[in-house]
Amino acid sequence: MLRITLSILFIVLSFGATAQNDTEFWFGAPENETNNNSRDQPLYIRVAAFNSPATVTLSQPARSSFIPLVANIPANGNYTFDLTAFKSVIETQPQNQALNYGLRLVSTTPVTAYYEQSSLSNPDIFTLKGKNALGTRFIIPTQTEYYNSQRGDLGGLKYFWFVVVATENNTHVTIVPTKAIDGHPANVPFNITLQKGQTYSCRTVGQAPSQHPAGTLVTSDKPIAVTINDDSVCQCQSCSNVGPDLVGDQLISSSIFGKEYILVKGYFTDYNYPYGTTDHVYIYADSANTVVNINGTLYSPINQGQYIDYVFGANDAAYLSSTKPVEVFHLSGSNAQPAGAIIPPIECTGSNEIVFTKSISGGSFGLIIFTRSGNENYFTVSSPQSTNFTISGSDFQPVPNTGGQWLYYRNNSIFPQVIENNAYRVSNSAGLFHLGVLYGESSSNARYGFYSNFASVNLGPDQTICPGDSILLDAGAGKDSYLWSPGGETTHDIWIKNPGTYSVYVTDYMCQYSDTMTLAHYPVPPIDLGADTTICQGSTITLDAGPGFTVYNWSNGGHSQTTVVGPGTYSISASTVGSCNSMDTITIGAHTPPPMIMIKHD
Repeated sequence: MLRITLSILFIVLSFGATAQNDTEFWFGAPENETNNNSRDQPLYIRVAAFNSPATVTLSQPARSSFIPLVANIPANGNYTFDLTAFKSVIETQPQNQALNYGLRLVSTTPVTAYYEQSSLSNPDIFTLKGKNALGTRFIIPTQTEYYNSQRGDLGGLKYFWFVVVATENNTHVTIVPTKAIDGHPANVPFNITLQKGQTYSCRTVGQAPSQHPAGTLVTSDKPIAVTINDDSVCQCQSCSNVGPDLVGDQLISSSIFGKEYILVKGYFTDYNYPYGTTDHVYIYADSANTVVNINGTLYSPINQGQYIDYVFGANDAAYLSSTKPVEVFHLSGSNAQPAGAIIPPIECTGSNEIVFTKSISGGSFGLIIFTRSGNENYFTVSSPQSTNFTISGSDFQPVPNTGGQWLYYRNNSIFPQVIENNAYRVSNSAGLFHLGVLYGESSSNARYGFYSNFASVNLGPDQTICPGDSILLDAGAGKDSYLWSPGGETTHDIWIKNPGTYSVYVTDYMCQYSDTMTLAHYPVPPIDLGADTTICQGSTITLDAGPGFTVYNWSNGGHSQTTVVGPGTYSISASTVGSCNSMDTITIGAHTPPPMIMIKHD
């Protein structure tokens, strides 16, 4: 897959980049170890529609006993799937084995969605990133500052986990852990095979931050999604005066990594640091000799899987640029309670409309926004269920080292007007923006997530399908113009089935960008049982489907060959790697025996 992004000099007045919207989302739910059900439930998936109504179906493709959940959401409405009752068959535990627990959410129109572990003492939100979460190459980001809890009164030892979910059958995944994980030593690759909808989790062997597998490489031959889950992160190993809290998010694939980011400090407090409020930003390289510049400071080059730990200190915002694409993970929180989120790159990305929901009453509530200069006076906020709050242009500040081109908004004083379980719609009529939500109780919990569009156009990784099958390529609804090659279609999505390379060229707001993917067919040998024929009654004939298949299914039983007796119609369906089928049918007739002639012997 090749992505090209090109900034241009004119502004298009009509655009429609909403939040991280899509019509399909995959998620592998992580394990949060319970303490009498106080630290790992309730579990929700919260969905919001935009200008069109949506019928949303939530299923577990690998677990046939799960009856899909269906919700009809009105235009600009929202809905919450309560999954608490399914906890034991959703959270991917135990570790180190394939389980049928993957979740797939499909909608008839674009929606935005996030998974929430909503316990009062160990929550976080995992924003679902649609196709931007799918890929074949991932770098596992972790914080390396704090322990996982070892407190017995909270249920015992906690761990860092990551979860892989497969979106297709016969998905081969390779994991190279940088630190030992349960069942696998450090720096030794191992392979797993997953079927569509299956999940697989990896867990650290200890609680120390030095045991977190920072920079672990996960690759696959078919699209997967990956979740990280740092359970019960605390500022000290076993103290009881500072409560531990969950840190996690759904990852983006390496194809979505960027080279420009805005970093905005949240509201995490670590009293061991001189500035009190102290966040960590972890910048991970995906290739060798990656040079990172933060607010004018150059860092030593880092290689694939290596990272830089940036601490804000007295600064509230920073501009990051790099010579090669990087992944950015932000450890922040609310007061002493940590939370975490993947940060979106800013190159031709963002949204002009975002919907979020606050899950708890009371507590602190903060918004983080960054946008281009000139957009700051055009924000509106609406909620059909409650009083709206405002986002004032005068509250935006320039991001250092951007020459005034980028502004940021950081405000946690609006929480009295933000009511729990109400959907809030933030829009900007002038340009695109990124929005992070960070809220919680000072003594028990925090939640953090970015709701923005992480990529302008993403066709997903190259794919291989069975001959005769087709797939949908979607460049994302609401852009100003589309042009597909080959074919010349101008819609935002197309169906394809023939092998080849497909490209889309999109114009939206201040950018032109494109993406390319290649479609291939699995090799499937044909089956030729020959022409219909006849045999003598009582005779047999051997039918041969030929070699090259992994599974043979004859209508009368058999392997690659079958022997038939007498007339009838016989069929064979055989499958290859990729679960592709080849079929043929033959009709066997019977010769009519000649009339019996009596022979008289004298």
